[in-house]
Amino acid sequence: MTATLDPTLAEACREYYRKLTAGVAVVTACGPSGWSGTTVSTVTSVSLRPPILLCCMALDSRTLTAIRHAGCFAVHLLADDQPDLADRFSRSPSDSTRFADLGYEVRLVDGRPVISGALAVAWCELHDSTQVGDHQVVYGRVSGVRIGRGRPLAWHDRAYQALVPGGHR
Repeated sequence: MTATLDPTLAEACREYYRKLTAGVAVVTACGPSGWSGTTVSTVTSVSLRPPILLCCMALDSRTLTAIRHAGCFAVHLLADDQPDLADRFSRSPSDSTRFADLGYEVRLVDGRPVISGALAVAWCELHDSTQVGDHQVVYGRVSGVRIGRGRPLAWHDRAYQALVPGGHR
C-alpha cells in the first residue's frame, strides 16, 4: 500500500534528500537480455562477518531484474573523474546501449560485467532483498573486491562533487 504524502512534506523531503551527500556507484548484472547496469547513490556496508553491502534501486529497474535472474552483481564505486559513467548509466537508453562505445574495458568476471577503471569494485552474490517504499533494498554478500586509485565521485545537491584533500575545517 502506498502512503499518501502531504505535498508540502514531500517537497521538504526532496529538499532534505538533496542535502545528503553520497558516493556514486554503478551496479551491473547479466540478465536474460544480456548485460544491465544502473547508477545508484545508495551503497552502504552492512556487515563484515559475513561481508554484506546494500544498494537501493528503483522497483522498475532492469538491473534489479537482472540481479534477480543471475543471483549476482558487481558494484563499481566511481572515481571523481568518472561522471560520464554515472550519467551514462543513469539515463533511459536500452541496457545494450549503455555498454556500447563505453570507453572503458568491460569483462565478464564470474558472471558479472565488470567495468575497468573504477575506484573500487565488489563482486556480490544476492543475499536478500526487501521492498521499502518505491525502491528495492538489495543486499549482496561480497565474494571479491578490486581496489583502484583516485578519489570518490560524490553526489550532493543534484550535482557531482569531488572531495578535496584537507577540505574539512
